[in-house]
Amino acid sequence: MALTVESAGKVRQKAREFSKSPGIFYMLKQLFLYLAANKGNPDLAFLPIDATSVDDAGGQVLVDAACIVYAAYGKKTATTTDVYLALFDDATDDSGAGTDGRVVIPFLAASEEGFYFNPNGLSMAAGVVAKAYTDFDGTTDSTAADCPNGFVIVAAA
Repeated sequence: MALTVESAGKVRQKAREFSKSPGIFYMLKQLFLYLAANKGNPDLAFLPIDATSVDDAGGQVLVDAACIVYAAYGKKTATTTDVYLALFDDATDDSGAGTDGRVVIPFLAASEEGFYFNPNGLSMAAGVVAKAYTDFDGTTDSTAADCPNGFVIVAAA
């Protein structure tokens, strides 16, 4: 999946539709204010994370091109199973967990939300793959019923 960017304003609108939580609202607000004031308001891409795809054996390929990750968000369904959402610097799958793993967001309670923000941007040389596991070290795949839905916000590299 190639990287297609659009204005930060359009990405902001899409991101705000995912959560009505005051905490997430204010984190997103700070993210977009920071990008406008300190990064020249770059064009961004909104990459949706789907619970029925991040449980797949190789994960969900979000983009297969170099990019810069600024934020990631997820919300778990109403299950009590622990889930860890991982982002990999890879264009095809999660097979290089030991070398390609970059971010892990834990979801340890039912309906929990998680947010990752990197003000400098996290460079991904190959692309972004999202994968959910039931353990922190990424050895046991999660099931779709327990996985979060969410998004990743990136800019072109």
